[in-house]
Amino acid sequence: MRRIALFLFPLLLVACSKDKEQANVAIDINYDSNFKTGCIVMEAVDAANADNVLTNSFDGEKLANQSPPLKLAVLLREGWGTDVRVTVRAHEQSCGGKQVDEQSLVVDLSGTGAKPKRTVELETPDADGDGFVAVSSEAGKGGTDCDDGDAMRNPSQQEVCDDKDNNCAGGADEGLPLVAMFRDVDGDGVGGEAIQHCVPVAGVSGYAMAGGDCKDNDPEVAPGKTELCDEKDNNCDGTTDEGHDKKWYLDDDGDGVPQGPAFTSQCTSPGPKYMKYPSGPPFDCDDADARRAPNKQELCDGIDNNCASDNGVAIDETFPTKGSSCAQGCGTIQCASETSVACNAPEPDLYYQDLDGDGDGVATVIPDVNPKIVCQGEPPPASGYALGQDGDCDDRDSARSSIQAELCDGIDNNCSNGVADEPASCGGSLKQVASHHLSSDNQQWNTVSVHASGYPVWVAGEDGKLAVRRSASAKFESFSFGDPATPAPTDGSLAIHPNNCGDVDWRVSWVDSSGRVFLGGAAGALAVHNGTTDACAVGGTGQSAGITGLVGFGATGDPVLYVTDSTGRIFRWILGGTVSELEDNSANFYGLHGFREELLLAVGGSTGGGSGQRFRSYAVTPGGAATSTNGVHSMNVDGNARAVWMGTDNKACAVGDNGAVWRWNGGTPWTRVEPPGGAVTSSFSSVVMRYDAQNAQNPLNEHCYMVDSSTSGRLRRLTPSDTWGSGPDLQANARLHDLAIAPTGDVWIVGEGGRVFHYPEP
Repeated sequence: MRRIALFLFPLLLVACSKDKEQANVAIDINYDSNFKTGCIVMEAVDAANADNVLTNSFDGEKLANQSPPLKLAVLLREGWGTDVRVTVRAHEQSCGGKQVDEQSLVVDLSGTGAKPKRTVELETPDADGDGFVAVSSEAGKGGTDCDDGDAMRNPSQQEVCDDKDNNCAGGADEGLPLVAMFRDVDGDGVGGEAIQHCVPVAGVSGYAMAGGDCKDNDPEVAPGKTELCDEKDNNCDGTTDEGHDKKWYLDDDGDGVPQGPAFTSQCTSPGPKYMKYPSGPPFDCDDADARRAPNKQELCDGIDNNCASDNGVAIDETFPTKGSSCAQGCGTIQCASETSVACNAPEPDLYYQDLDGDGDGVATVIPDVNPKIVCQGEPPPASGYALGQDGDCDDRDSARSSIQAELCDGIDNNCSNGVADEPASCGGSLKQVASHHLSSDNQQWNTVSVHASGYPVWVAGEDGKLAVRRSASAKFESFSFGDPATPAPTDGSLAIHPNNCGDVDWRVSWVDSSGRVFLGGAAGALAVHNGTTDACAVGGTGQSAGITGLVGFGATGDPVLYVTDSTGRIFRWILGGTVSELEDNSANFYGLHGFREELLLAVGGSTGGGSGQRFRSYAVTPGGAATSTNGVHSMNVDGNARAVWMGTDNKACAVGDNGAVWRWNGGTPWTRVEPPGGAVTSSFSSVVMRYDAQNAQNPLNEHCYMVDSSTSGRLRRLTPSDTWGSGPDLQANARLHDLAIAPTGDVWIVGEGGRVFHYPEP
């Protein structure tokens, strides 16, 4: 009988006859790689004779070092048929353990040599490697491991409290003692449902010794939990999200202050424009403008930045001056930047009342009159105002102002320290001249005339009195009729000259360019004296009326002179020739003057009884006729006009009895000027108008100087604005009869009692 042999494939032995190879079949047995502690048994049975059986086992010791597949082979043995049934079985734990799988196949060992390999697939799952094969629902298969994924669950394990069937006996935690505890579904350590249960081993969750969980399906909710803002009652105190600010306010303009008071209540932000605002009101007054909010700094921008406005009030309130007047009413204070204000207009020009036109106004405030506030760009006042100057100490007097330099004129020009600060070069002040030939108390000087250069100066008067001063340092020399030769002068004056002009009451005089004096006096007497030892040339008009006016013209050589008398006659006197009468009119003339030969002015009064001033102008043709025109004056005063002086072609002043003063500005009208100090009744005896032809800016141009014949005779000055100036100051305590002013500024005044005054006199 032949037998079948079973071998591991690597050790397969082939029984051979002498002449051929024995038939064999290789079998690969596949099984789970974790199946290390079980047993695989392969059984071969002869299909023809069941008594022929061969079994081979492979236990855990062998499988521990073996990896699938298990390679076996079947060889034909003597006494066996060629068809052999091979059965392969797997047992867990040991070869005597529970069979977990079985596979059978029939192999054909007919013929000789190796047959095609056969494969057997065994199901021996032991995923957890605990040596127990997983239970299977398929009949005849599977082991006893009730949880092949857990090495701690198999029939060899002891039952512990872990909610598992550790020993695979069909129940969890069976036989373990029970205690009172709580179901902890969410594993947060605090249970909810009270139960009886064994005490779980370490690592087992779902149970707790403490209860009270109000929501046992949420590990974030349990007594003692920190309350979060999550729409849950985390600490199971019955209140959700307490202690958390769930108010979300819309801040549409992103300025950090929401519009409020409406809000959205939730834990998470509703959107990117929402914010927390724990402080609460005040809310944004304008959530569409990021420049406006209660916490904003109030800027100067016309916007209520800090939301403090009430119906438009309190905008830019940190700039309280905004909107107020500035630049003296020319502008308002406006925003210059977000943090500052400024006036929106420059300071105005201030025009101060300048009545005398000297460029310096007065500071006295007169509403709407002084100063005149002229906003930039507006036209200035038409006239009578000075720009930016308000230091005038006498706005009636154009010779005095704070911007005027001190001049040599006996006047406080600069409104400071009187005349004490006049330049030292002025050489003196206005005072009486002390000289031997002027000292007789019985001398009455009626007229004074001066050369254009300032010297010589001639004085003449009653009873043939005549004297000359040739320079500022010289004494007066006498050519007077009847003055005694003794006593001799003791002040350095020369002895009296014998060549006088006779015993004539001299009333008027004029000095020509060569320094000669021309005289007019009582009974029509005329004379000329050259100031030398030559005899005085004496003549007359041939009329008995006294000479009242005398003026000459001619820069070189012999001049042409014009003369008036008290009966209204006017004469032309050509030296060396005749005295010719040009007109005899109904007026009595007491004064004559002209700026040039072609135009003369004569003043006086009516003839016969009554009173009333007379003014007449003469258009003279040199060497020819003199055409007269009667002047018109504003009002009569008692008495006559006594003197006249032309400063320019169209400017003149006239004076007369009872404080009467007139101005003439060309043409025929003469305008009465209010007398100084109101009701002055003193009679003015002489007048001159000062005009510096070489200096049109001289502040004394067109000023009229006059003296009066009262017993306290004074020098007065009338300004071009018809106000009375202050200075030069002179009160002679004697009657004053005449004055003269040289272009140099020298002032000479003569009167009764031998008085002669001069500025500047050392």
